[in-house]
Amino acid sequence: MKTIRKILLLAVTTTIIGAQSSCTDYQDEIDALDVRVTYLESLVQKVNTQIESLKTIVSAYASGDVVTSITENSEGYIINFMNSDPVFVHHGKDGKDGKDGKDGADGKDGKDGKDGKDGKDAQMPNITIEQDPIDGCYYWKLNGEWLTDPYGVRIQANGKDGKDGEDGKDGITPQVRISPDGIWEVSTDGGVTWQSTGTSAAGKDGKDGQDANVIVRVITNWNEGYVEFITASGSFRVPLKTS
Repeated sequence: MKTIRKILLLAVTTTIIGAQSSCTDYQDEIDALDVRVTYLESLVQKVNTQIESLKTIVSAYASGDVVTSITENSEGYIINFMNSDPVFVHHGKDGKDGKDGKDGADGKDGKDGKDGKDGKDAQMPNITIEQDPIDGCYYWKLNGEWLTDPYGVRIQANGKDGKDGEDGKDGITPQVRISPDGIWEVSTDGGVTWQSTGTSAAGKDGKDGQDANVIVRVITNWNEGYVEFITASGSFRVPLKTS
């Protein structure tokens, strides 16, 4: 993200200096871009935290773990398990639509300028986990399709049990980032290689997307003895520890 920040700030600074006279104060534009890049960095961190939390939740669910406590704050939920690492689930916020494009100025020689196009909504990549009905394992999905490695093998979310004394393998946790072009990218090898999701992190002629499409939502059912974690592809009910 530091490289992206440098590229964006350099690009906008060059554009502003070239387009405006030296007497114009362009610091406001640079400051606004810095705020935007800072927001995008924060969004990437939130999404990666949610992905890691979802992996832990599904692994806890698959292994029969139980929730021991939930603490809510202004940002979300801290959830503790009996045998799994604690996770943090963010509250979701409504996303904002992109702004409408501006009308073009009247052209010369009597030709009217073209109307601006409506801005497009910025989005988040739709990352979920789904169980394969045949082998019973849980795999990652990206925008409704199975997430695969470069060889076309699906990425398993929950760990694999060892056989005949061999050590089991942990599930893989994808990572996301935003490219210098403003496109969400995903990595399944710890950040060594990245592939485009085709999802824009910033609306066309509009505002950056907010974290409306949170990956996990939490519903606590204390009286019924479980916590429900809701995702775009389904929900997982993890039992609450009874005293």
